[in-house]
Amino acid sequence: MLSIGDASQQCYKAMMQILYMSNILEKNDLYVEDENKDDIFSDINYICKTTPLIVESLKNGLDVAQLPNGDILTTEVKTVNTQYSWDKTRQKMFKASQS
Repeated sequence: MLSIGDASQQCYKAMMQILYMSNILEKNDLYVEDENKDDIFSDINYICKTTPLIVESLKNGLDVAQLPNGDILTTEVKTVNTQYSWDKTRQKMFKASQS
């Protein structure tokens, strides 16, 4: 499992690799301007800020979905335990406790 610190460190390393590769492409005239500059998934700040959120959410057992616009949805399922007992005098079940 990754900690928040590990995720940040990996994000930093990835950012440095991207910058290194961008410099090589640009120096060799292989760099192509991206037509869609608003692509959130190529924004290194977005990647670095969302990676710890995603890692922590997954670590805590949540489902994570990343939408095309960059929004992140997390879904958490909580377990509710309800105990029912039989009431002999009233001849029916009743809710004894819930947690």
